[in-house]
Order: sequence, then C-alpha cells, then structure tokens
Amino acid sequence: MTDNLVRHHDSGNGRRYPSVQCPPLLTLGATRFAEPVATPEPYRPDQLSHTESARLVQAKADAEEALTAYHQRLKTAGDRMVDAWHRAKLGLHRLEVLLAERELGAAARQERLVESDHAADGVEDRRYRPGWQHPAFVWTVILLSAVYDTVFLAESFRDALDSGGSVEYWVAFLPGAGIFMALTLAGYWLGVPLFRHRARAERRRWRGQLGWRILLRRVFVMWRPEDEERQPGELPWPSWVLPVGFATLVVGVLALWAKLRGSHLDPHQSDLKWPLVGLLVLLSVSAIAFKAGAHNPAADRAKRVGLRRRAVTRRYDRLKARSEKQLAEHEKAWQELHLAVEDAVTGVWRHVTDAWTEIAEGRARHGLTGMVAPGFVTSADTDASTRALFAGLAGPSLRLETLRVTQDLLDRHRPEMLSAEQTALTEQLNAQLDAATVDPWPDPTDGGPATGQH
Repeated sequence: MTDNLVRHHDSGNGRRYPSVQCPPLLTLGATRFAEPVATPEPYRPDQLSHTESARLVQAKADAEEALTAYHQRLKTAGDRMVDAWHRAKLGLHRLEVLLAERELGAAARQERLVESDHAADGVEDRRYRPGWQHPAFVWTVILLSAVYDTVFLAESFRDALDSGGSVEYWVAFLPGAGIFMALTLAGYWLGVPLFRHRARAERRRWRGQLGWRILLRRVFVMWRPEDEERQPGELPWPSWVLPVGFATLVVGVLALWAKLRGSHLDPHQSDLKWPLVGLLVLLSVSAIAFKAGAHNPAADRAKRVGLRRRAVTRRYDRLKARSEKQLAEHEKAWQELHLAVEDAVTGVWRHVTDAWTEIAEGRARHGLTGMVAPGFVTSADTDASTRALFAGLAGPSLRLETLRVTQDLLDRHRPEMLSAEQTALTEQLNAQLDAATVDPWPDPTDGGPATGQH
C-alpha cells in the first residue's frame, strides 16, 4: 500500500522495513524537440514569454539579412541624388554670381537713363536712324565708291609703274584698299565734329542775328567772338581742322589722279575729261558725306544699351530656367531615394510584423495574457530600428545603420532647401530691376553718348 509516497512492504517473515521517500520527478523542461512539460502560467500583457522572445530574435536576424538585398539600390539612388544636388547648387551659384555682378540692374538702369535723356527730343528723336543709314548699306556705298575709283584710276597707276607685266597689272589695283580706308577715315573724322556741333546747336535756347558780314567775319577773322563754357555732361568741343583738312586732301588727291586719267583719253573724247573728274569727285564726296551723316552716337548708344539689356536678360532667363530644371532633377532623384528607403523599410519591417502577428495570434489561443490586446503605438517615429507596434511591448533593436545613414542623407539634401535658396535669389534679382527702374543713376563704366564707333 502507498501512503504519502511511501511504500510499505510486508516480508514473508512478518518483519516491517522503515519507509523511504520517493525522489522528485525529473523532466527535460522546454526543448526544441518537445513541448514543455511544465504547466504554462499566466503573465502580464507587457511581458514576453521565452517562445515569443525567440520568435522576435529570429525576426531580427531575418530583417537584418533582408536589408542587404537593398544595398545596391540605395547606393545607386543615393549617388544620383547627391550628383543632382551638386548640379543644382552650381546652378544657384551662377545666379549668385549674376546677383553679385549687379549686371541686371546696371543694364536696366542704363536703358532707363537713355529713355530719360531723350524724353524731350520730341518727334525728331536723336536715337532714330533711317533705314538708308544702316551700317551695312553705308559700308557697301563706300566699298563701291572705292572700287569705282580704283578701276577708273588703275590705268594711270600702271602707267606710273611703267611696266606691262601681269604682276604689275594686279598691283595697280592695290591702291583701292588705301582709297577705301581714306574714304572711311575722312567720313568718320568729319562726322564726329558734325554731330557735336549739331548737338550743341540744338541745346541753344537763343540764336543771334547772322548776316553775310558776320558770317565772313566768323569764317576769316574771328571764329569764336565770345568765350564759351562746356557744362559737365556735355559733349566735347567740335574740332574741324583735322577732319576738314584730311577730307580735302583725300578729295584733292583723287581729283588729281582723275585729271591724269582724263589726259589719256582719245582726242575726240577730250571733252569728257572734266566731266569724268567731276563725277569721281562727286562720288568720293558723296561717300564721305554718307559716312559722316550716318555717324550717330545717340543711336549707337541706344542700340548698345538695348543689346546689353537683352543679353543680360537672356542670361538671367537662361540661368533661371537651367536652375529650375536642375532643381526638378534633384527633386526627382530625392524622391527615388526616398522611395528606395521606404521599400527597404517595408521589406525589413515585414519580418518583424509577421513575428508580432504570430505572437498576437498565439496569445489569443492560449489566453495567458488575457483576451484584451495592448494598444497600438500611434507615434510617428521614423526610426525603423526601434519601431514598436504594441504599447508597452518592445522587441530587440534592429541593426539598420544603412537606413539611418541614408535617411540622414535625405534630411541634409531636402529639395525645400534648394527651392528656398532659389526663391531668395530670384527675389533679389527682381529687386535689382525694380530699383533700377525707380532710381536710374548712370553707370560709370559707360562712356556716354560721345563714344560711338562704326
């Protein structure tokens, strides 16, 4: 019989042996090959059982291994985003250079100043240049006049060389280049004092009497009967000595050679000698006058200022459009990297989510933590390594250094930073234009209306 786990045995001879206590029951406990023999005990919802902890550790290992599959995509997207960032910064630097140069404001200020200087011109705007005074037409007229003079005088040149060879034949046409340069210089030098004299005459508010006696006295006796003073900003004094002397020399030399050329005409054509001389002199004088009349520094200045304004405006528009394109490319690259990070986080976190799902389902079956699940974590924590699903329950931290570095790269290269910088630069450049329109001060780098070249 058994009493308190003590066996009493009766021997055959009637002797009684003392009772001996049985040893405790030995088990292997929970193993991977068999369910635990111990009876499960209830535990709090914010605690983890050994089975649940083991499942989370396995999920941690799976998640960290899954992250390696996204390394190449994250690297490629990160390199593309960083390159796009540097290109965008370079485009913004070009806008900063344009802002520092103040070229946009200076060009607008000069254009405004030109408009202000000629606001009182009326219908006879000094900036106006007729179509027949177009530089291309002027150069064509001078070239044709030089060619005609050269061909007309070539025979006289050959006679002066006293040779009939082929080389001397073509050498006789070389003075044509000199004639072309002489006509150009004579016209330009004569046009400069002519424009200055006309500008000073237009600014005079009073004109005195002028008779033939006064005219002859001013021409042959006293050119300037009274002292004159040039005000600041006015054109220099006109100087006639060199332009008139050089133009007279050019026309005189051409007339002399034309007379020599006319002496070689046939006797029955001798009556054409002086008409030919007069025709050549007329063409030469016309070419010089054409060039002198086309000299208009006011029109040249307005054209130069307009070209400067259009050039800097096109530069601004081109730099701004290029910067906007580069910012758009950076934003696309940033979004690609952001999506790559999101895909990596989703792929990594799926293993942890599956583990927590299995844990929740297991608790629902055994009921040791109660039938009410812990509340969900609603915080917007973006760190995937410490993210939690249930309040009060935390799994092992994940080693996701790659994701942290990439997320830091995203935070330091946000498109909003570049967009704000571009907006600030654009506002400052537009402010230059507004200030130049309101306050048109002259640009010291511009030579004023006195500088004009043809």
